[in-house]
Amino acid sequence: MTRSRRADRPGARALLRIAASDVVPLNGTGQGERDPGLIIALARFGSAPCLVLAQDRREQAHQPLGPEGLREAQRGMKLAAGLGLPVVTVIDTPGAALSAEAENGGIAGEIARTLGTLVNVETPTLSLMLGEGNGGGALAFLPADRVVAAQHAWLSPLPPEGASAIVHGDSDHAAEMAEAQQVLAVDLQQIGVVDRIVAESPDAADEPEAFCRRVGAVLEDELLALLASGPGEPTARAARYAG
Repeated sequence: MTRSRRADRPGARALLRIAASDVVPLNGTGQGERDPGLIIALARFGSAPCLVLAQDRREQAHQPLGPEGLREAQRGMKLAAGLGLPVVTVIDTPGAALSAEAENGGIAGEIARTLGTLVNVETPTLSLMLGEGNGGGALAFLPADRVVAAQHAWLSPLPPEGASAIVHGDSDHAAEMAEAQQVLAVDLQQIGVVDRIVAESPDAADEPEAFCRRVGAVLEDELLALLASGPGEPTARAARYAG
């Protein structure tokens, strides 16, 4: 799990720069709100067009995703449906904003609404677990038709360090808790949450360009298949993650 937190690990901006073309940045909710913690862009991976909603933990260290960003994400999903484009969500985050301002702004409700929008949006959806996936801010970007994960990515409603602190009163048992929680990409693939894993050789941070190009090729392949098959049924999307 420490690999997902390396400062030099390629994030969403590196992925767009290296592996995507025709990138057109977007922002805002239409109501004057904008959250630097969220990246929105029209992009193309190979021959597959899409709308990207991305978290990048390097930026979120300074600006965690807040309620405004989640409202932007909801608007982005609806825009993608209107344009007939698949949605790609990128999960790489230490979590949503934890502040009185975020709570007063209704962040819990916006996480729930983002989940609901992603489940119900009438366009194909793909979730990419790129690195750290912590808390409700990560889970809100998960329930897609297809889930692709980097080899060392992980996802949990509570970080293993937090689970260790609750159970053992310290953070020394984080690795043990991670194994028990089954938060790693390989574990999530075994239980049916992750569909496909992109290898790291041996670590994305050691081969950023090659890794990003591999991810881009997988995204093109998955997106073309989704475009051919059409969006999944909301009930099927929800049922997949209900267990």
